[in-house]
Amino acid sequence: MTSASTPLATPEDDADPVTPTIELPRSGGLTLDSLSSASALDSSETLLDARPAVLDEPEERYTGRGVLGEGGMGEVRLYRDATIGRDVAMKVLLPGRAADPSARARFLREAIIQGQLEHPSIVPVHEIGETASGDPYFTMKRIRGVTLQELLTRLRRAAGLGSHTGLERVEDLDELEAKYSQRHLLNAFAQACLAVDFAHSRGVVHRDLKPSNIMLGDFGEVYVLDWGIARVMGSDEGGLLDSKIIPPVGTRAGTVLGTPGYIAPEQVKGSAAVDGRADIYSLGAMLFEILTLKALHRVDRPHIMLTETLAGADPAARARRSPRKVDPELMSICVQATRLDASERFQTARELHEAIRRYLEGHQHLERRKRMAEVHAKAAHEAKTRALQGGMEAVKWHRWAMREAGLALALDPQHAGALDTVLDLLVRPPKTLPPEARKALQRSRRKLGRFGVRALALARFSWALYLPVVFWMGVRSPGLAVLIFALAFSAGFFQYWVVSQGNPSVSLVRVASVVNILSIAPLTFAFGPYGLTPLVVVASLPASILYLDGLGRRLAGAPAVVAILGPGIAEWLGWLPPMYAVEGGILHVLPQAVHFDAVGVRVFLAVISIAAVFTSVRMVAGVRDYLQKTEELLHRQAWQLRQLVPRPSDEDERSITTSITVPPKR
Repeated sequence: MTSASTPLATPEDDADPVTPTIELPRSGGLTLDSLSSASALDSSETLLDARPAVLDEPEERYTGRGVLGEGGMGEVRLYRDATIGRDVAMKVLLPGRAADPSARARFLREAIIQGQLEHPSIVPVHEIGETASGDPYFTMKRIRGVTLQELLTRLRRAAGLGSHTGLERVEDLDELEAKYSQRHLLNAFAQACLAVDFAHSRGVVHRDLKPSNIMLGDFGEVYVLDWGIARVMGSDEGGLLDSKIIPPVGTRAGTVLGTPGYIAPEQVKGSAAVDGRADIYSLGAMLFEILTLKALHRVDRPHIMLTETLAGADPAARARRSPRKVDPELMSICVQATRLDASERFQTARELHEAIRRYLEGHQHLERRKRMAEVHAKAAHEAKTRALQGGMEAVKWHRWAMREAGLALALDPQHAGALDTVLDLLVRPPKTLPPEARKALQRSRRKLGRFGVRALALARFSWALYLPVVFWMGVRSPGLAVLIFALAFSAGFFQYWVVSQGNPSVSLVRVASVVNILSIAPLTFAFGPYGLTPLVVVASLPASILYLDGLGRRLAGAPAVVAILGPGIAEWLGWLPPMYAVEGGILHVLPQAVHFDAVGVRVFLAVISIAAVFTSVRMVAGVRDYLQKTEELLHRQAWQLRQLVPRPSDEDERSITTSITVPPKR
């Protein structure tokens, strides 16, 4: 067996406009297009022909067991795959058609499209190849079951709605409906919708959906068959199939493809832009037939059926002539699916599936959810009451109340009691801080502390900017000058070391604050204990107070008092040389560390005063920015929580809900 070579090309569903023509399935027997792409046998084992189907190949992998179906273009054969040990269905192009390039292209196109659509409800293709004589074939899963068309025919006969010759066995309606109930058929229909939706997501439009192309397997399987005339969108249209290996076909614009009675109006018009909504129309026509056992359009000559399709279907009016009672909810689904205007139908097959699924779930499931929601809402209310009473277990009850209210809203999002409980808990948090929140708060405070310590370190290092002015004025005592700047820089390095700890303890942050304040005290040797020294101390205090904890803030004033009064007291006691002298009512500053120059001292005082102001502003502003960001974050989170539990009286929420739940006017 040799592998089939497929030309690399982009599919062309349309060419120059021509006079519309109709390509319809043959009325008698089986044709290649009317056979499923993988349709083999139904639940019986009857073969159309018991002669062996020989591949004329040297290998003995496939053993022919007979012909399952035969038409004008090809046949479906039953083979035994000896390599895997399973039966497979093989579709083979008849020798007389194998030489026709158009026939080969359509045959390979069908196989490749079906093979690339990997979905449980689309029969998988195993292999594509050629026989020894050059006839193309492809193998696929052998499926067993009955088509929806066969089931509907049997149900019509059992209900006395279908014509028959009298030779067919008429089954008992109750027994048949017990096995194939409307619920069973609707479940199968919903599965078919998902398969069609999958094909649409890959850029494939079936274009010939009808009951004979839906097969129900013996074990709950549902298959969508016959992808022979499917439209494949290119990548520029959002298609996801590997269209380069799909052979082109010669269908011209204006050609009507499909089966009258099921194809959409836009297909009848020969529109070149048929999309997935055409398949939704076909699904709606099948749904109508499932509900009423009658075709949506009168079975008549093809051109009459197509004319009625273009005029628009009226499922509700036609259903009234059916003896079978149709649920209004299902009829509304059918009406929407078969709208004349494609924009008014369900826009995806999944939407149609969901509508059927919601009906199948029914009000019983909804009521069960509401009852369960009521149980959780009551438990949430009781837990909320205990939580708001306070006590040692208030946090536990608060957590339990939120959990139960969340479960109630998950079951019934509009449960008023659960909404009230959540809102009440949001605006009335626990009186005591939960352990998890306390840990988070501590992490936040430590982060703020690291920011403050870093700011103080930069403030101490900024003293290096004053060195040029000090040398300009002149150094009176090198030892004292070194002491002033050495302590300031040492304090700065210590602050940075504290920051480098990553998660410094509260005690370490307190020590850093004390060291920072005390490092200012040696400034007394330049300008005395009063005047400039208190200015620098006051500039440094706000940052320390902002990032310290409660005890640290209360103790922050002690090192400040020591830094200011300590040198003054030492001077009064004679431990330090005099730093001030009063003569003739004039206070004289007696610097110990530097000389005073008339210009230099003014520059120094101006620079250090402005620096003290800006340092204080920078540190306080930084902390304020951090607090503002935290405040904004809290408000954003609160807003998000309000969106989760909107108040029923909110006009905006009502308008949004209305715009979502009310369908557009037809």
